[in-house]
Amino acid sequence: MKVKVWDLPTRLVHWLLVAVFALAFLASRDEWLLEYHAAAGYAALVLVLFRVFWGFAGARYARFSDFVRGFKEVGEFLRGVVRFHPKRYLGHNPAVGWIILFILASAAAIVVTGVITYGGEENRGVWAGVFTLEAAVYARAAHVFLSYLLVFVIVLHICAALFHDFILKENIILAMFTGKKEDAESWGERVAHLKPEEEPTRTGLIVWIIISILGGLGLVFMRPEGRSDPARIEPVKIIASSGMAVELKINRVWFEECARSCHAGFHPTLLPEASWKKVMAGLEDHFGENVSLDAKTNEEISYYLVSASAERSTSEASRKILYSLKGAPPSLRITQAPYWKDKHARIPPDVYARKSVMSKGNCVACHPGAEKGSFEDRDIGIPD
Repeated sequence: MKVKVWDLPTRLVHWLLVAVFALAFLASRDEWLLEYHAAAGYAALVLVLFRVFWGFAGARYARFSDFVRGFKEVGEFLRGVVRFHPKRYLGHNPAVGWIILFILASAAAIVVTGVITYGGEENRGVWAGVFTLEAAVYARAAHVFLSYLLVFVIVLHICAALFHDFILKENIILAMFTGKKEDAESWGERVAHLKPEEEPTRTGLIVWIIISILGGLGLVFMRPEGRSDPARIEPVKIIASSGMAVELKINRVWFEECARSCHAGFHPTLLPEASWKKVMAGLEDHFGENVSLDAKTNEEISYYLVSASAERSTSEASRKILYSLKGAPPSLRITQAPYWKDKHARIPPDVYARKSVMSKGNCVACHPGAEKGSFEDRDIGIPD
């Protein structure tokens, strides 16, 4: 006889978590999908919180009290697994019970570290501006580690389900769709009358386990691709004196004197305040040339550069350049920043000699949003 084991909320949460986890991983590799990644994370947190609530208020087999058991019982079950004769449970077995707790706890931790990273590194999300870049650096490391660990545990969880199918001869995956499983009597009678050709094989189990492992690896390493429309790239935002993030307006005097008459305009958000002050104080020997300005023009450009320096920028590039220069003397060249060097280390020298690039300082050649202070990873494209 079929017995109703998994109620509708339990099944919905289970498969919705599968969907949002897959979406989160697929959207984690490229920044143009970052909003979807964040949305999947917030959705996962809502589902986890509901599942915790349902673990106390749900039907019998959904409650933690039904499947979270002591380590002695877990050990007995695993010894049965090793002998290929584990005890059958109508609900979750003791080992899977602890896997479920780990999945819920790690998923919550992944979302929390993701929120810190999103707010501190990208200055976006619910807690934008609350967390520092330093906090985001540590949170990102934990976020990535826990995410990969969770993929491993999920693959283990799938392998356990396959073990149920091939060794215990019960279709537990189908049961998570229908909510129904066979009671002990019906299951025992069916298994006893299975014909040899109907028996699941251990070879089949191994094949499906390998497929599950490859699926987990594919989830981790698949990389969606895409770029923004250059015409729709928005100018970077800076933190104004009011404490609010505002869109940076290009200063006309700076544009005429620096970005048009001499060289390409290096966006002010790419160097810290101390560097811009040093640049403006040494215009009589500006990389071998005297480009001195009158006092009023010098003052206006200096104010603009300082007010839009890396310390006040909300962009990822600015924050990471600033972080990499921490404790170092003021640098006059953006290309000397450790973060810049690290990001460009794998670009062959001959690329900078191309007519389409010409120099390391021609940012706009590869970053279509450079003049607006946008250096998003998703928009990078090295020209031929």
